[in-house]
Amino acid sequence: MDAYNKVQNLSLIVQPGDSFFPLVDAIDSAVATIKMTIFRMNDPIIREAMTYAVSRGVKVQALVAPASKGWTKRNRKLSEELSKVGIEVRVPRARKEKIKRYHYKIMTIDNGLSLILTFNPTQKNLHYARDFGLLIRDPEIATELSRLFDADWSGEVFKPGDLPLVISPHNSREKMLALLASAERTIRILDAKVQDQQAIGLLLRKASVGCSIKIISNDTSYNDVVPNYHVRKLARYKLHAKCIVVDGTRFFIGSQNIRPVSMDRRREVGIIVEDDAMARKIERVFDEDWENATERRALIESVSEA
Repeated sequence: MDAYNKVQNLSLIVQPGDSFFPLVDAIDSAVATIKMTIFRMNDPIIREAMTYAVSRGVKVQALVAPASKGWTKRNRKLSEELSKVGIEVRVPRARKEKIKRYHYKIMTIDNGLSLILTFNPTQKNLHYARDFGLLIRDPEIATELSRLFDADWSGEVFKPGDLPLVISPHNSREKMLALLASAERTIRILDAKVQDQQAIGLLLRKASVGCSIKIISNDTSYNDVVPNYHVRKLARYKLHAKCIVVDGTRFFIGSQNIRPVSMDRRREVGIIVEDDAMARKIERVFDEDWENATERRALIESVSEA
């Protein structure tokens, strides 16, 4: 496959551990604009930072998902409360694109800084779940994410540009499968829902020719069906991350699970990056989780929310 763009100026967010600080710092740095998608949110510290940004004259826009299992009424109430403090709020409009759910977790600051997250700004995700995020200081990435946000804000059709962003339902299947297919030595996956048969078939073929496949997931159906293919359940934290590391050099982080609805029918956003040092850092987190995982029923059930 084509060489991966080396996205510059990245910072890795690891939960639990980094808590709300990276998001609050990003919000506090805003001078002109903040654009944020919300699938679920109940953290008071992040909410207060957004309110304070409005008081400083920052234009804050929040795109709140209309459907979130168990949270629909709470999201409606959240929208009303955010509007009262001066935040511009919209629910994604109906469009020609058939998008089943708006599940992406992104934020852009002043069209120069952006965040792509696997986690929601909820207290559960911030403090009790294994999750990741990327803080990206790249104007081109921020501009593209802002363009996506604006299209969903206005109910317009979006066509992604030629960037390392992985955007459902447009290019996620193609890019995520290509990333897996590129593996020569190792694949490490943290994803509660590995269910796509095309992806699983590819992983099994890779394992059968000697590639080391290790997956931490809630789905263990194919564990040990071929040599080199091993699946365990996370035992220390709730599993909510969506992350792939290939050959210890490139990785995916985003809101997409490896399942058809996430890749083909939802609005999801992730990114594929080639960065040896950061890939190794993620692998160290994976290795620690792997040592504390179990092939039996997890001591702590994985998060049921997507």
